[in-house]
Amino acid sequence: MAYAEMIVAQTNRKLDKPFTYAIPEHLRDKISIGTRVFVPFRNKEIEGVVIDFSDTADVENVKEIIDIREGVPFFTEKQLELARWMAKYYVCPLSVVLQSIMPSLDFTVQTREEKAVRAVPGLDRERVLQELNRAPKQRDVFQYIFEHSPVLLKDLNKLFKNPSTPIKLLAKKGYVEIFSFEKDERLVTKDPAIKLTAEQEAALQKIEEELHKKCYTPILLYGVTGSGKTEIYLRALEINRKNGRQAIVLLPEIALTDYMIEQFKARLGEKVLIWHSNITAKEKRIAWEKIRTGEASVIVGARSAIFAPFADLGLIIIDEEHETSYFQVQNPKYHAREVALKRGMLESATVILGSATPSLETAFRASKGEFLLVKLDQRVDARPLPKVKVVDLREELQKGNFSIFSDLLQDKIRDRLANREQVILFLNRRGYNHFFICRDCGYNVRCKRCDISLTYHAESQKLKCHYCGFQQDLPDICPQCGSKKIRGFGIGTERVEQECRKLFPDARVARLDTDIAQKGQRKYVLEEFKNGKVDIIVGTQMIAKGFDFPDVTLVGVISADLSLSMPDFRARERTFQLLTQVAGRAGRGARPGEVIIQTFWPENRTILTAQKQDYSEFYQYEILLRKELGYPPFAHLIRILTLGEKEEKVREGCLSFADLVKEKIADNQAVTLLGPAPAPIAKLQDLYRWQIILKGIDVNELRRLTTEALRKVHDLTYIAGQLRWSIDVDPVGIF
Repeated sequence: MAYAEMIVAQTNRKLDKPFTYAIPEHLRDKISIGTRVFVPFRNKEIEGVVIDFSDTADVENVKEIIDIREGVPFFTEKQLELARWMAKYYVCPLSVVLQSIMPSLDFTVQTREEKAVRAVPGLDRERVLQELNRAPKQRDVFQYIFEHSPVLLKDLNKLFKNPSTPIKLLAKKGYVEIFSFEKDERLVTKDPAIKLTAEQEAALQKIEEELHKKCYTPILLYGVTGSGKTEIYLRALEINRKNGRQAIVLLPEIALTDYMIEQFKARLGEKVLIWHSNITAKEKRIAWEKIRTGEASVIVGARSAIFAPFADLGLIIIDEEHETSYFQVQNPKYHAREVALKRGMLESATVILGSATPSLETAFRASKGEFLLVKLDQRVDARPLPKVKVVDLREELQKGNFSIFSDLLQDKIRDRLANREQVILFLNRRGYNHFFICRDCGYNVRCKRCDISLTYHAESQKLKCHYCGFQQDLPDICPQCGSKKIRGFGIGTERVEQECRKLFPDARVARLDTDIAQKGQRKYVLEEFKNGKVDIIVGTQMIAKGFDFPDVTLVGVISADLSLSMPDFRARERTFQLLTQVAGRAGRGARPGEVIIQTFWPENRTILTAQKQDYSEFYQYEILLRKELGYPPFAHLIRILTLGEKEEKVREGCLSFADLVKEKIADNQAVTLLGPAPAPIAKLQDLYRWQIILKGIDVNELRRLTTEALRKVHDLTYIAGQLRWSIDVDPVGIF
């Protein structure tokens, strides 16, 4: 092992290959696969990561590794295999993939632990106290722990004289358990398991059989909203832990992660780790150390949690697997669902994909037998699905109602407020007005950096771009014709909130969207709603999934038409998913739920199937359309986006790329080239954007064509260095 093969921290595709370095004698026992090191590279010192070893070198004058960055490897050999697959499948440099797998951690962070004790769940208190009659000190300590569980050991030391001995004896008898937690971590009471329905029992039995096999099994857990999928996840995690294996749970929203982490911690009775972009450097460091040392067995988080370096991964759960947030839009552009399936294959793990509205690709694979299908067709406790009514907004206008709330929705809200029940109002667009235009000349106030209309935000009194962050003051007159008739049009969550306060002045109203989340108020708003201190919550898709608020009996969809009108072949699917998911927030408690969907297109088939909450009917007609048009799951897509500061150069570059591909597919009827053409958003963050799309059945052939064209286009001197290309394999959206 005299030489190390490594990937250097350079994103240039021409440098996307292993480089050989000699290992100094004093470092040979400290370097392994995944170790980060410092190496000389082109007259400077840069970082690299070891991916292989060899006894010989194929090049002369091999340079030596300078030093190691940390003394521990940052990924396992199986993770390296996963990274190689990602680099190949998503046409991305391996160095970029490895950077996403290796989190940036602060090794100077120190952790401080404290010990606590809690009563074992499910104990009969009176029986235990009776058994401890002859041990009065143990009895007194147990009674206090039972009533105040969990309790810090340092607090018990203040209340009792030398409590450590009785606590150890109680633990030995199985009455209490001692555990450690970080000093800044909040103690969570451990909850007992709830009784499963017969349908849940049958579903869990199928999953348990696969977990015990300890081999790769992909499972689609289809369950209507409120059917108890989370309980199945928790039981599966307990079984997996008893098997001595680790688990990853992916959730689509950070808001949902914060909400559900307490459930997982309370049930599993251990430090369940959390991982997403908003946690601190200290929290990341603690989590990574506990994973590496084997102290933790479960991590819950957003898509990047899929790279947790577990040594014996047995279970991966992806909740709401249909969500587009599982696709990363920055390099490396990957879909966490597909990465999870590949990692499950490499690690011989069970992969559970859960959803009430599975993506068509997942449902299709299940119909073909590629995934085991496990179904939950009924809500728990035989609760009915909410009744859904569709309101034709055209009729509202005809009878003189120009409010954003239909008469029916207003009446239903008043009824819920009178009964002290809660309401969710959903609109998947933030801000106050969607755009500002001049009524005289038609001038539209647009972003200076992007080809997009600016959104008016009433709170800040600013026009803002939701893509690049640019903002400006409201114009008093039209910049083009000088007219004072420049007004805002369209509605967002800010306006819905304002109108709600006007119509229902006594109601406690809150809003949850990205603007609120960026202020750090997301958790607070959810807690207030959960605790009944908010009557009406207005929100975007953040509130449309996963949350379980038993007092919500009414959901109002302000406009069902926004997503349906998007220029995307997945628009119908996304609309159905959004409507069904948000409708599922109603009636999850003892009282039945109701949903009001407002639309200008009430006869649309997607809205009608969402009204019936009939996924099977939607799937049957949508899958036929996809087959007829040759779109996923019957074909793969690769989008090649050309970007640059000069529009003409971007156009030329995209045309050149298209010509290179056309040369290769002239006689290949299995590949279709769409474009070149400007992207739907032709300019974003000062960069012009043109695109082509490759469509075909064989994704390997599409990737080969893309890779070859990329190599050649970089050699074209008249555009080299002035443009860059962005590759999306199986994109979930084209904007």
